[in-house]
Amino acid sequence: MFTDKTNIRKMKSLVVGAIILLMACNNNDSKDAVEKADSANKAKADTTKNEESKATISVNKTDADFLVKAMEGSLMEVELGHLAKQKSQNKRVQHFGDMMVEDHGAAGEKIKSLGSSLNVTLPHMTGDEKSKDIRDLNEKKSTNFDKAYIDDMVDDHKKDIKEFESASNNVENADIRAFIMATLPVLRRHLDSCTAIQKSIK
Repeated sequence: MFTDKTNIRKMKSLVVGAIILLMACNNNDSKDAVEKADSANKAKADTTKNEESKATISVNKTDADFLVKAMEGSLMEVELGHLAKQKSQNKRVQHFGDMMVEDHGAAGEKIKSLGSSLNVTLPHMTGDEKSKDIRDLNEKKSTNFDKAYIDDMVDDHKKDIKEFESASNNVENADIRAFIMATLPVLRRHLDSCTAIQKSIK
């Protein structure tokens, strides 16, 4: 039995790593989850020629593509947040991981709700590229994990903010736009937080 806290933490980290690897390897088809979602949405868009089709998507391609990408981003942030909580020895990094799990988990639920109401197919897991990024971070030792994770968070949130700002001017659906406007302040707060942590990590 594990009684030492360090051993318990290591065991938890191994379990989390195993789950991530299982999820990443659980797709045996040639397309990853994001590509499958994009293909499904394209097929639904093609059914708009049939007015009686119940499979008709309710938004245009730009709106659907945004939801797919936002869902994948939230999934990745939550998975990495769990990793940060398990692998990091830094309290600030652990707390940041907690915030990612909570905030991006909530965002993911809102995206699911939008996808359901608009008949947009969403990925249930990250695509191949982001799954590889998660595996790479999971393989890092705790001493190297913090800097790599926080550096990634700074870069990711800078990209996310630009993408959300661009989408706010391009999406047509009012509910999606409302989600974007409500989420942007959260993303900016995340960026401020991880940038401050980045400056403290040598």
